[in-house]
Amino acid sequence: MDAKLVPAHVLFAKWFIRIRWIALFTLIISTYVVKNFFKVSIQDIPIYYLSVILFGFNCLHIFILKVILLKELNKVIIRIKWDIHFQIITDLIILTLILHFSGGIENPMIIFFFLHMIIASSIFSTFGSYLHTTFAFVLVAMLAFFEYYSIIPHCHLEGFINPDLYQNKLFIYGSGFIFISTSLLLVHLTHLIVSRSIKIEENYVKTNDELEKKDELKNEYVLRVTHDIKGHLAAILSCLDVIRSKITGPLNDKQEEFVNRAFERTELLTDFVKALLNLTKKRLKQDTEFEQFLLIELIEKVVSSVQILAKDKSIEFTVFIDNNIRTITGDPFTIEELYSNLLLNAIKYTPPKGRIELSVRNRPDHIVTEISDSGIGIPKEEIPKVFDEFYRATNVPKDIRTGSGLGLSIVKQIVENHKGRIWVNSEVGIWTKFTFTLPKNPNLID
Repeated sequence: MDAKLVPAHVLFAKWFIRIRWIALFTLIISTYVVKNFFKVSIQDIPIYYLSVILFGFNCLHIFILKVILLKELNKVIIRIKWDIHFQIITDLIILTLILHFSGGIENPMIIFFFLHMIIASSIFSTFGSYLHTTFAFVLVAMLAFFEYYSIIPHCHLEGFINPDLYQNKLFIYGSGFIFISTSLLLVHLTHLIVSRSIKIEENYVKTNDELEKKDELKNEYVLRVTHDIKGHLAAILSCLDVIRSKITGPLNDKQEEFVNRAFERTELLTDFVKALLNLTKKRLKQDTEFEQFLLIELIEKVVSSVQILAKDKSIEFTVFIDNNIRTITGDPFTIEELYSNLLLNAIKYTPPKGRIELSVRNRPDHIVTEISDSGIGIPKEEIPKVFDEFYRATNVPKDIRTGSGLGLSIVKQIVENHKGRIWVNSEVGIWTKFTFTLPKNPNLID
């Protein structure tokens, strides 16, 4: 059973079991300390027996929870609720018995009843939480009644508190009033807080769903528009290329200059539209079909093409790849685009005679890649924005060809589609290092 499907009830049940282990340990230690160090009269042997019973119940609850989680989803939540009902009822009974053997209603430990009331109010309906509260009232009232009329013996807390309080009517009624009023107030406040939290969470989920739908509509709109623009730009480029080639006739110097400028600008705009179209497609494509492929061969293919550009700028390009990297699962086309984008970026922003390093290291369940350069760097305050769409650092020199500002957005999208992580470190004018991880098999990650 996926814990994400029933998070609240599963977590409550497990949390309740963990709290009971802590309570069990505390009960045994505190009983021993109170009896032997503080010399308070307490029936320790019955309490130790009750501790054993509590231990057995907690083991039983663990077993029940494991059995429940093997059932069908529509039955899990209901059965977990019934198990939590059972847990609270057994805890209240055992707590009442512990209270009886440690001073009855004279024992301040009576406040532990409130914990169960708060838990019940957080999980169950108003009726269910008040039902548990009423059950606690009945147990405490029966304990006070039976001890007052000597139906059961009263275990004094001599050395700690006045041992005759259990026969003091004013103390009994006063304590009972405080216990009942405090319990009701706690149940009411807990319900109020929980109901408001639920409403806030529902509004948040609703708003988030609406934003996701609007974002999807926006992406679909951008996809259609950019696809149409791409077609028109391709036609314009084709026409300009014909004019530049002088097939239609000779051009004077001024005409040739303006045609070349128009061609270059149109080419830049085409690259931008292609990048935007690519990013939008990736965002709209929910199910990516992964396959097994050799990562080393893919990286070597990218490196061979990038080395030519690095050589043209006299950039020292060093590569280290762990030899024991074998096949990984993913989309080889987008991962090739991932490495290509980051390496081309490094070359673009590294001045001549600079240095670029590519390191690919093998880990038990993922691959770690580092791409560092001695380029212009990124201002510290701008690092959180580098993966935003259309963002370009403010320190990019004017002589560097304008980019689309979408390359790193595409990179991040590819990494996230493969359930990996990417981050960047940099110092302005000194270096930049992009680091990303790729799971060897994203399908095994929830």
